[in-house]
Amino acid sequence: MRRMALLAVMAPLLVACATTQAVPRSTSCEEGRLWACNEWGEQLLQDGDRSQAEAAFARACDGGSERGCLALGRLRMADGNLAAAEAPLVAVYETDSEEGALALADLYEARGGDAHAREAARLRWEAPALDKPPFDFAMQYRVGAWRPSAALELNIQPMAFLSRRLSIGSNLAYTSRGISEFNGFVGYQHYVNTWVVPYGRLMMGTATSDSRSPGFNVGAEVGTRLALSYLGHVNVGVGMSRASGNYLSVGVGLNGLFVLLALLHVR
Repeated sequence: MRRMALLAVMAPLLVACATTQAVPRSTSCEEGRLWACNEWGEQLLQDGDRSQAEAAFARACDGGSERGCLALGRLRMADGNLAAAEAPLVAVYETDSEEGALALADLYEARGGDAHAREAARLRWEAPALDKPPFDFAMQYRVGAWRPSAALELNIQPMAFLSRRLSIGSNLAYTSRGISEFNGFVGYQHYVNTWVVPYGRLMMGTATSDSRSPGFNVGAEVGTRLALSYLGHVNVGVGMSRASGNYLSVGVGLNGLFVLLALLHVR
């Protein structure tokens, strides 16, 4: 009896609580709060009200919400409205979103045809490289048979270079005695996924009197980066050069724009 009485008291309170949680969410959406529109749209989808959910996501997307545009595009795709799904998915893709690129690729594949298949393949090729910096500065610590050294590196990898697969740059290695080598390099990297990026590069430059073999320098390095979106990367690699011999390297790289802004701020 006590349990029945407790349920009788609690039931109206639970209903009231659910109502008070639901109403502010829709009201907040109408007031222009984008997070509320997205949450309201998801709740409406769970309730089976797809038309109102689309309206909520559309409001969020119009306000600039990447999450809202992605949800809107996918909802329209699921409903078979491929033409209307394109604009919100393009908007997400243009923010350098891997998820947006893949969703847009799904849309083009659903349309069918050779042209759309080629466009979908291009998007899937681009997707893991989109949210990476066009150039970065890195510092490496090298452990080798000759002597430990460090290296400073500039790596340039714009989307124009085969969607960041190709890179060019320069590095400068130095020991406790001074600069040992200065090189230019060209490299290739493969995106296993958005995080794991194996790479290889060929180096060519000069070796100073503080190196193992002064004069002309040539070398190579292979390794793997853990890409950290726009922030930068960490990497491990093995390499060899005429100036430094064989070495194992561990490094960290930062988005070049962040480094330049920091330097300007210090000045």
